[in-house]
Amino acid sequence: MSRPVLVVLIMLVATSLAACAVEPKARSLPAGFGEPYFMLISDEAQGPLLIGSSYGLQKSLDGGRTWTVPDNGEAPAIAGASFASTIMVSRGPTGQVYDFSLKGAAQPTMVWPFPGAVTQLAGNSRRNRLWAITTAGGLRLHYSNDGGRYWWPMAAVGICPRPRGLAVSAPNGPKVERLWVACGRDGLFASDDLGVNFFRIAGISNALTIAAARSTPGQIAVTTPQVVVTKNAGATWFLSGLTATAVAIDPRDPDLVFAAGNNGQLYASLDGGKSF
Repeated sequence: MSRPVLVVLIMLVATSLAACAVEPKARSLPAGFGEPYFMLISDEAQGPLLIGSSYGLQKSLDGGRTWTVPDNGEAPAIAGASFASTIMVSRGPTGQVYDFSLKGAAQPTMVWPFPGAVTQLAGNSRRNRLWAITTAGGLRLHYSNDGGRYWWPMAAVGICPRPRGLAVSAPNGPKVERLWVACGRDGLFASDDLGVNFFRIAGISNALTIAAARSTPGQIAVTTPQVVVTKNAGATWFLSGLTATAVAIDPRDPDLVFAAGNNGQLYASLDGGKSF
């Protein structure tokens, strides 16, 4: 083998080794999404991460390393929730439904069948249940068990006056799902009767945002703003040490938790949010 050919081969091998040693791109939030209104993970297998703010919607298929804009993603996205095999997004006075994959065109926007703008949404992706909060003319909690075709007003006795986040966790055996409400300085509230009555959960004095595990009853993550997690419905809490503005739990793998850091970075946890 001639010397020039040998040199070229050595250079090619060195380049290949260097490429293998390149670190994966860091996780980050899209520009302008440092304080998102909501963040969730689609229930599709290896589903995308979805984030919404006044700047619109963006999705990531690689855990926050790259982001793209879905259909009608430029419109402000106030709240979001998974139900059945779709994702409902609130635009304020209107709502819009996306497929779990977030590919292709979204369904046409629809006006809510009740007064006011929807500021919070929660849903059960294994059922057609949805909850929505409006504040026009006073706080109102609305409930649907058919994917949003029909809605019923709920009494919401004992709920805080200014909810900041809404989530629903997996049912525990024959019981219905537990509905969780992050209430800022009023703490953390919950309902075990679909939103008729609410009670305060001890141990959390400042609940800013919240996410609940679909597959594990009693597992939730709350930003206080430090991310704290429980796997027994609030009987005990774990402090993660990470300050965040939003949090999301993978619906298929509750050990995988994402958190939006205050520094514009996206963090991942593989132990249910105990550490990032």
